[in-house]
Amino acid sequence: MESVTPTIVKRPLLSLQCDWDEALWEKNGTAWVSCREYGKTSTHGKLTSVDSSENISHTVEASDGFKVENITSVSLYLSHQDPNCKCEFYAPNKIFSNIHQKSVLSLDVTAELGVSVCSENRLLVWNANTGTVLRNLEGHVWDVYHCSFFPSGVVILSAGADMQIKIWSAVTGHSPVTLTGHKAAITDTAIVERGRNIVSVSKDGTARLWDCGKSSCLHVLSEENGNINCCAVAPIDIDVGVPDIPPSDREVATEGKLLLLGCESGCLKGVGLQSHKQIFQYKCDSAINCCCFISSNSVAFGTQDGKVWLFDLRASLPVTVWEESTSPVLCLISIKNGIFCGRADGTCIYISFVSDRCIQLTGPAFDPVYCLAYNGHSIYTGSRDGLVRKYDIQF
Repeated sequence: MESVTPTIVKRPLLSLQCDWDEALWEKNGTAWVSCREYGKTSTHGKLTSVDSSENISHTVEASDGFKVENITSVSLYLSHQDPNCKCEFYAPNKIFSNIHQKSVLSLDVTAELGVSVCSENRLLVWNANTGTVLRNLEGHVWDVYHCSFFPSGVVILSAGADMQIKIWSAVTGHSPVTLTGHKAAITDTAIVERGRNIVSVSKDGTARLWDCGKSSCLHVLSEENGNINCCAVAPIDIDVGVPDIPPSDREVATEGKLLLLGCESGCLKGVGLQSHKQIFQYKCDSAINCCCFISSNSVAFGTQDGKVWLFDLRASLPVTVWEESTSPVLCLISIKNGIFCGRADGTCIYISFVSDRCIQLTGPAFDPVYCLAYNGHSIYTGSRDGLVRKYDIQF
Protein backbone atom coordinates (compact mmCIF):
# COMPACT_ATOMS: atom_id res chain seq x y z
CA MET A 1 0.00 0.00 0.00
CA GLU A 2 1.19 3.54 -0.76
CA SER A 3 2.64 5.67 1.98
CA VAL A 4 0.09 7.63 4.02
CA THR A 5 0.76 11.24 5.02
CA PRO A 6 -0.99 11.73 8.34
CA THR A 7 -3.52 14.52 8.81
CA ILE A 8 -2.47 16.81 11.66
CA VAL A 9 -5.42 18.09 13.72
CA LYS A 10 -5.07 21.14 15.96
CA ARG A 11 -8.64 22.07 16.87
CA PRO A 12 -9.44 24.92 19.26
CA LEU A 13 -10.43 23.44 22.61
CA LEU A 14 -12.85 24.79 25.17
CA SER A 15 -12.20 24.42 28.90
CA LEU A 16 -14.67 24.81 31.76
CA GLN A 17 -14.48 25.14 35.53
CA CYS A 18 -14.52 21.62 36.93
CA ASP A 19 -17.39 22.20 39.39
CA TRP A 20 -19.57 24.20 37.00
CA ASP A 21 -22.52 21.91 37.72
CA GLU A 22 -22.52 23.12 41.34
CA ALA A 23 -21.53 26.74 40.76
CA LEU A 24 -24.19 27.52 38.15
CA TRP A 25 -27.06 26.22 40.30
CA GLU A 26 -26.46 29.08 42.72
CA LYS A 27 -28.14 32.44 42.17
CA ASN A 28 -25.62 34.72 40.45
CA GLY A 29 -23.20 31.81 40.51
CA THR A 30 -20.27 32.01 38.12
CA ALA A 31 -17.91 29.62 36.37
CA TRP A 32 -14.89 30.39 34.24
CA VAL A 33 -14.55 29.21 30.66
CA SER A 34 -11.72 29.49 28.16
CA CYS A 35 -10.94 28.77 24.52
CA ARG A 36 -7.45 27.81 23.47
CA GLU A 37 -5.97 27.41 20.02
CA TYR A 38 -2.79 25.35 19.92
CA GLY A 39 0.21 27.68 20.19
CA LYS A 40 -1.92 30.79 20.78
CA THR A 41 -3.04 32.81 23.79
CA SER A 42 -6.26 31.57 25.39
CA THR A 43 -9.49 33.56 25.39
CA HIS A 44 -11.13 33.68 28.81
CA GLY A 45 -14.75 34.30 29.67
CA LYS A 46 -17.34 33.85 32.40
CA LEU A 47 -20.66 32.08 32.75
CA THR A 48 -23.17 33.67 35.11
CA SER A 49 -26.38 32.12 36.43
CA VAL A 50 -29.17 34.70 36.60
CA ASP A 51 -31.38 32.67 38.94
CA SER A 52 -31.56 29.24 40.56
CA SER A 53 -34.79 27.97 39.01
CA GLU A 54 -35.06 24.31 38.07
CA ASN A 55 -34.93 25.12 34.34
CA ILE A 56 -31.79 27.20 33.89
CA SER A 57 -31.32 26.57 30.17
CA HIS A 58 -32.12 30.22 29.34
CA THR A 59 -30.76 31.87 32.48
CA VAL A 60 -27.01 31.40 32.09
CA GLU A 61 -25.23 34.28 30.42
CA ALA A 62 -21.81 34.00 28.77
CA SER A 63 -19.20 36.65 28.01
CA ASP A 64 -16.39 37.21 25.52
CA GLY A 65 -17.85 35.37 22.53
CA PHE A 66 -18.93 32.25 24.41
CA LYS A 67 -22.49 30.95 24.14
CA VAL A 68 -24.45 28.40 26.17
CA GLU A 69 -26.35 26.32 23.62
CA ASN A 70 -28.01 24.04 26.18
CA ILE A 71 -27.64 23.15 29.84
CA THR A 72 -29.01 20.50 32.20
CA SER A 73 -28.04 19.46 35.72
CA VAL A 74 -25.18 17.30 34.37
CA SER A 75 -24.46 18.61 30.85
CA LEU A 76 -23.54 21.91 29.26
CA TYR A 77 -23.28 22.50 25.50
CA LEU A 78 -20.97 25.45 24.91
CA SER A 79 -19.73 27.22 21.78
CA HIS A 80 -17.38 30.04 20.88
CA GLN A 81 -17.64 32.23 17.79
CA ASP A 82 -14.01 33.14 17.06
CA PRO A 83 -12.39 30.72 16.76
CA ASN A 84 -15.51 28.73 15.87
CA CYS A 85 -15.71 25.68 18.13
CA LYS A 86 -18.12 23.81 20.36
CA CYS A 87 -18.05 21.14 23.05
CA GLU A 88 -20.42 19.13 25.22
CA PHE A 89 -19.34 19.05 28.86
CA TYR A 90 -20.60 16.31 31.19
CA ALA A 91 -20.42 16.32 34.97
CA PRO A 92 -20.38 12.96 36.75
CA ASN A 93 -23.75 11.41 37.58
CA LYS A 94 -22.15 9.80 40.63
CA ILE A 95 -18.89 10.34 42.52
CA PHE A 96 -17.61 7.46 44.64
CA SER A 97 -15.45 8.86 47.43
CA ASN A 98 -15.56 5.82 49.72
CA ILE A 99 -13.61 3.39 47.52
CA HIS A 100 -10.11 4.90 47.61
CA GLN A 101 -8.36 7.75 49.39
CA LYS A 102 -5.27 7.88 47.16
CA SER A 103 -4.59 7.97 43.39
CA VAL A 104 -6.68 5.46 41.43
CA LEU A 105 -4.19 3.80 39.08
CA SER A 106 -6.32 1.24 37.26
CA LEU A 107 -9.97 0.21 37.10
CA ASP A 108 -12.42 -1.92 35.17
CA VAL A 109 -16.19 -2.34 35.34
CA THR A 110 -18.95 -4.74 34.39
CA ALA A 111 -22.68 -4.03 34.54
CA GLU A 112 -22.67 -4.92 38.24
CA LEU A 113 -19.11 -4.82 39.60
CA GLY A 114 -16.08 -2.61 39.60
CA VAL A 115 -12.46 -3.40 40.42
CA SER A 116 -9.80 -0.79 41.04
CA VAL A 117 -6.44 -0.26 42.67
CA CYS A 118 -4.87 2.82 44.21
CA SER A 119 -1.38 3.99 45.11
CA GLU A 120 -1.89 2.61 48.64
CA ASN A 121 -1.91 -0.85 47.00
CA ARG A 122 -5.57 -1.42 47.87
CA LEU A 123 -7.09 -3.72 45.24
CA LEU A 124 -10.85 -3.55 45.78
CA VAL A 125 -14.05 -5.00 44.32
CA TRP A 126 -17.10 -2.76 44.56
CA ASN A 127 -20.69 -2.35 43.45
CA ALA A 128 -20.67 -0.49 40.12
CA ASN A 129 -23.92 1.34 40.90
CA THR A 130 -23.41 2.34 44.53
CA GLY A 131 -19.64 2.26 45.01
CA THR A 132 -20.03 0.02 48.06
CA VAL A 133 -16.78 -1.89 48.64
CA LEU A 134 -17.40 -5.64 48.62
CA ARG A 135 -13.94 -7.19 48.88
CA ASN A 136 -10.30 -6.31 49.49
CA LEU A 137 -8.07 -8.53 47.35
CA GLU A 138 -4.91 -9.09 49.37
CA GLY A 139 -1.90 -10.98 48.06
CA HIS A 140 0.33 -8.70 46.01
CA VAL A 141 3.54 -7.76 47.81
CA TRP A 142 4.11 -4.38 46.15
CA ASP A 143 2.13 -1.89 44.09
CA VAL A 144 -0.47 -3.18 41.63
CA TYR A 145 -0.39 -1.34 38.31
CA HIS A 146 -3.18 -3.03 36.38
CA CYS A 147 -6.47 -4.80 37.08
CA SER A 148 -9.27 -5.99 34.80
CA PHE A 149 -12.18 -8.40 34.58
CA PHE A 150 -12.18 -11.53 32.47
CA PRO A 151 -15.11 -11.65 29.99
CA SER A 152 -17.11 -13.75 32.48
CA GLY A 153 -17.27 -10.75 34.82
CA VAL A 154 -16.61 -12.91 37.88
CA VAL A 155 -12.84 -13.40 37.53
CA ILE A 156 -10.24 -10.66 37.94
CA LEU A 157 -6.71 -10.28 36.61
CA SER A 158 -4.10 -8.14 38.37
CA ALA A 159 -0.37 -7.47 38.00
CA GLY A 160 2.24 -5.04 39.22
CA ALA A 161 5.59 -4.20 40.75
CA ASP A 162 6.05 -7.57 42.48
CA MET A 163 6.40 -9.22 39.01
CA GLN A 164 3.37 -11.39 39.75
CA ILE A 165 0.16 -11.90 37.79
CA LYS A 166 -2.71 -13.01 39.98
CA ILE A 167 -6.14 -14.35 39.03
CA TRP A 168 -8.94 -13.82 41.55
CA SER A 169 -12.51 -14.87 42.14
CA ALA A 170 -14.60 -11.72 42.36
CA VAL A 171 -17.15 -13.72 44.37
CA THR A 172 -14.87 -15.13 47.09
CA GLY A 173 -11.84 -12.85 46.86
CA HIS A 174 -9.52 -15.85 46.68
CA SER A 175 -6.61 -16.11 44.23
CA PRO A 176 -6.10 -19.70 43.06
CA VAL A 177 -3.58 -18.80 40.34
CA THR A 178 -0.32 -16.82 40.44
CA LEU A 179 1.90 -16.50 37.37
CA THR A 180 5.59 -15.68 37.76
CA GLY A 181 8.48 -15.28 35.35
CA HIS A 182 8.96 -11.59 34.63
CA LYS A 183 12.19 -10.02 35.90
CA ALA A 184 10.76 -6.54 36.52
CA ALA A 185 7.45 -4.82 37.18
CA ILE A 186 4.50 -5.79 34.99
CA THR A 187 2.94 -2.72 33.40
CA ASP A 188 -0.08 -4.08 31.50
CA THR A 189 -2.00 -7.22 30.57
CA ALA A 190 -4.42 -8.34 27.86
CA ILE A 191 -6.89 -11.21 27.89
CA VAL A 192 -7.19 -13.51 24.86
CA GLU A 193 -10.81 -14.30 24.01
CA ARG A 194 -12.47 -15.95 27.06
CA GLY A 195 -9.23 -16.05 29.05
CA ARG A 196 -7.59 -19.44 28.66
CA ASN A 197 -4.52 -17.43 27.66
CA ILE A 198 -3.38 -13.96 28.66
CA VAL A 199 -0.56 -11.63 27.64
CA SER A 200 1.57 -9.50 29.94
CA VAL A 201 4.20 -6.82 29.30
CA SER A 202 6.87 -5.59 31.63
CA LYS A 203 9.65 -3.17 32.39
CA ASP A 204 11.97 -6.10 31.71
CA GLY A 205 11.26 -5.51 28.00
CA THR A 206 9.36 -8.75 27.38
CA ALA A 207 5.85 -9.63 26.29
CA ARG A 208 4.74 -13.07 27.45
CA LEU A 209 1.91 -15.44 26.56
CA TRP A 210 0.58 -17.41 29.53
CA ASP A 211 -1.46 -20.57 30.02
CA CYS A 212 -3.81 -19.76 32.91
CA GLY A 213 -4.87 -23.38 33.41
CA LYS A 214 -1.34 -24.62 34.08
CA SER A 215 0.04 -21.36 35.52
CA SER A 216 2.90 -21.39 33.03
CA CYS A 217 4.52 -19.17 30.42
CA LEU A 218 4.02 -20.56 26.92
CA HIS A 219 6.17 -18.11 24.97
CA VAL A 220 8.17 -14.90 25.16
CA LEU A 221 6.53 -13.08 22.26
CA SER A 222 8.81 -10.06 22.10
CA GLU A 223 11.98 -8.76 23.70
CA GLU A 224 12.67 -5.02 23.70
CA ASN A 225 15.61 -2.98 24.96
CA GLY A 226 13.46 -0.92 27.32
CA ASN A 227 10.11 -0.79 29.09
CA ILE A 228 6.95 -1.96 27.37
CA ASN A 229 4.24 0.33 28.74
CA CYS A 230 1.03 -1.06 27.26
CA CYS A 231 -0.49 -3.83 25.19
CA ALA A 232 -3.72 -4.91 23.51
CA VAL A 233 -4.91 -8.01 21.65
CA ALA A 234 -7.62 -8.33 18.99
CA PRO A 235 -8.46 -10.14 15.74
CA ILE A 236 -7.54 -8.14 12.63
CA ASP A 237 -8.01 -8.26 8.87
CA ILE A 238 -4.35 -8.20 7.84
CA ASP A 239 -1.97 -11.14 7.62
CA VAL A 240 -0.47 -11.93 11.02
CA GLY A 241 1.94 -14.64 9.85
CA VAL A 242 2.08 -18.40 10.09
CA PRO A 243 3.91 -20.13 12.97
CA ASP A 244 7.08 -22.00 12.02
CA ILE A 245 6.04 -24.89 14.24
CA PRO A 246 2.51 -26.02 15.16
CA PRO A 247 1.18 -24.10 18.17
CA SER A 248 0.79 -25.81 21.51
CA ASP A 249 -2.64 -27.24 22.28
CA ARG A 250 -2.52 -24.99 25.34
CA GLU A 251 -2.86 -21.98 23.04
CA VAL A 252 -6.56 -21.25 22.67
CA ALA A 253 -8.03 -18.77 20.14
CA THR A 254 -4.67 -17.15 19.32
CA GLU A 255 -5.05 -17.51 15.54
CA GLY A 256 -5.73 -14.39 13.49
CA LYS A 257 -4.93 -12.05 16.36
CA LEU A 258 -2.42 -9.24 16.66
CA LEU A 259 -0.55 -8.27 19.81
CA LEU A 260 -0.07 -4.51 19.95
CA LEU A 261 2.84 -3.20 22.04
CA GLY A 262 3.57 0.40 23.06
CA CYS A 263 7.08 1.07 24.31
CA GLU A 264 8.90 3.71 26.36
CA SER A 265 11.25 4.13 23.41
CA GLY A 266 8.36 5.43 21.26
CA CYS A 267 8.10 2.22 19.28
CA LEU A 268 4.70 0.82 18.33
CA LYS A 269 5.03 -2.84 17.46
CA GLY A 270 2.65 -5.47 16.11
CA VAL A 271 3.32 -9.17 16.71
CA GLY A 272 1.33 -12.13 15.45
CA LEU A 273 -0.06 -13.71 18.60
CA GLN A 274 0.16 -17.24 17.21
CA SER A 275 3.02 -16.82 14.72
CA HIS A 276 5.17 -14.87 17.23
CA LYS A 277 6.45 -12.88 14.22
CA GLN A 278 6.83 -9.12 14.01
CA ILE A 279 4.19 -7.77 11.62
CA PHE A 280 5.14 -4.10 11.73
CA GLN A 281 7.09 -1.53 13.71
CA TYR A 282 6.63 2.22 13.79
CA LYS A 283 8.79 4.73 15.69
CA CYS A 284 7.57 8.06 17.00
CA ASP A 285 9.43 10.69 19.03
CA SER A 286 7.81 10.17 22.42
CA ALA A 287 7.03 7.33 24.83
CA ILE A 288 3.80 5.46 24.11
CA ASN A 289 1.73 5.36 27.30
CA CYS A 290 -1.48 3.65 26.14
CA CYS A 291 -2.98 1.90 23.13
CA CYS A 292 -6.23 0.29 22.00
CA PHE A 293 -7.87 -1.29 18.97
CA ILE A 294 -10.44 0.79 17.10
CA SER A 295 -11.44 -1.74 14.43
CA SER A 296 -10.08 -4.80 12.66
CA ASN A 297 -7.71 -2.58 10.68
CA SER A 298 -6.93 0.41 12.90
CA VAL A 299 -5.59 1.21 16.36
CA ALA A 300 -5.04 4.31 18.46
CA PHE A 301 -2.27 5.22 20.86
CA GLY A 302 -1.36 8.13 23.11
CA THR A 303 2.10 9.53 23.79
CA GLN A 304 3.94 11.39 26.50
CA ASP A 305 4.12 14.55 24.39
CA GLY A 306 0.31 14.83 24.37
CA LYS A 307 -0.44 13.48 20.90
CA VAL A 308 -3.21 11.02 20.03
CA TRP A 309 -2.52 8.85 16.99
CA LEU A 310 -4.89 6.95 14.68
CA PHE A 311 -2.84 4.20 13.03
CA ASP A 312 -3.79 2.18 9.94
CA LEU A 313 -2.65 -1.44 10.26
CA ARG A 314 -2.86 -2.04 6.50
CA ALA A 315 -0.40 0.73 5.74
CA SER A 316 1.51 0.34 9.02
CA LEU A 317 1.44 4.13 9.28
CA PRO A 318 -0.49 6.82 11.17
CA VAL A 319 -3.36 8.46 9.26
CA THR A 320 -4.35 11.17 11.77
CA VAL A 321 -2.49 12.82 14.64
CA TRP A 322 -4.28 15.09 17.12
CA GLU A 323 -1.84 17.72 18.39
CA GLU A 324 -4.28 19.69 20.53
CA SER A 325 -2.44 19.46 23.84
CA THR A 326 1.05 18.92 25.18
CA SER A 327 -0.22 17.19 28.32
CA PRO A 328 0.72 13.47 28.40
CA VAL A 329 -1.98 11.03 27.33
CA LEU A 330 -2.28 8.50 30.17
CA CYS A 331 -5.23 6.31 29.15
CA LEU A 332 -7.48 5.51 26.18
CA ILE A 333 -10.70 3.59 25.62
CA SER A 334 -12.53 3.00 22.36
CA ILE A 335 -16.25 3.90 22.35
CA LYS A 336 -18.72 4.41 19.48
CA ASN A 337 -16.44 5.26 16.54
CA GLY A 338 -14.08 7.28 18.68
CA ILE A 339 -11.91 7.31 21.77
CA PHE A 340 -11.87 8.92 25.18
CA CYS A 341 -8.40 10.00 26.27
CA GLY A 342 -7.43 10.94 29.82
CA ARG A 343 -4.50 13.29 30.34
CA ALA A 344 -2.08 14.41 33.02
CA ASP A 345 -3.73 17.85 33.19
CA GLY A 346 -7.05 16.36 34.33
CA THR A 347 -8.86 16.64 31.00
CA CYS A 348 -10.79 13.72 29.55
CA ILE A 349 -11.86 14.33 25.94
CA TYR A 350 -13.77 12.28 23.38
CA ILE A 351 -12.38 12.30 19.85
CA SER A 352 -14.79 11.10 17.16
CA PHE A 353 -13.41 9.49 14.01
CA VAL A 354 -16.62 10.05 12.01
CA SER A 355 -17.79 13.54 13.04
CA ASP A 356 -16.62 16.78 14.63
CA ARG A 357 -18.39 16.02 17.92
CA CYS A 358 -16.36 16.96 20.99
CA ILE A 359 -17.18 15.77 24.51
CA GLN A 360 -15.35 16.49 27.75
CA LEU A 361 -15.82 14.82 31.12
CA THR A 362 -15.46 17.34 33.94
CA GLY A 363 -14.67 16.89 37.61
CA PRO A 364 -11.02 15.99 38.22
CA ALA A 365 -9.84 19.65 37.94
CA PHE A 366 -6.08 19.42 37.37
CA ASP A 367 -5.63 15.94 38.85
CA PRO A 368 -4.33 13.47 36.23
CA VAL A 369 -6.84 10.97 34.87
CA TYR A 370 -4.98 7.66 35.11
CA CYS A 371 -7.62 5.19 33.97
CA LEU A 372 -10.90 4.83 32.09
CA ALA A 373 -13.45 2.02 31.83
CA TYR A 374 -16.74 1.49 30.00
CA ASN A 375 -19.38 -1.17 30.65
CA GLY A 376 -21.60 -0.43 27.67
CA HIS A 377 -23.73 2.02 29.63
CA SER A 378 -21.51 4.25 31.77
CA ILE A 379 -17.96 5.60 31.68
CA TYR A 380 -15.86 5.46 34.85
CA THR A 381 -12.69 7.43 35.51
CA GLY A 382 -10.00 7.19 38.17
CA SER A 383 -7.70 10.08 39.00
CA ARG A 384 -5.07 11.36 41.41
CA ASP A 385 -7.67 12.79 43.78
CA GLY A 386 -8.71 9.24 44.74
CA LEU A 387 -12.26 9.58 43.38
CA VAL A 388 -14.02 7.22 41.00
CA ARG A 389 -16.48 9.12 38.80
CA LYS A 390 -19.37 7.63 36.83
CA TYR A 391 -20.74 9.36 33.72
CA ASP A 392 -23.86 8.49 31.73
CA ILE A 393 -23.61 9.87 28.18
CA GLN A 394 -25.92 9.53 25.20
CA PHE A 395 -24.02 8.79 21.99
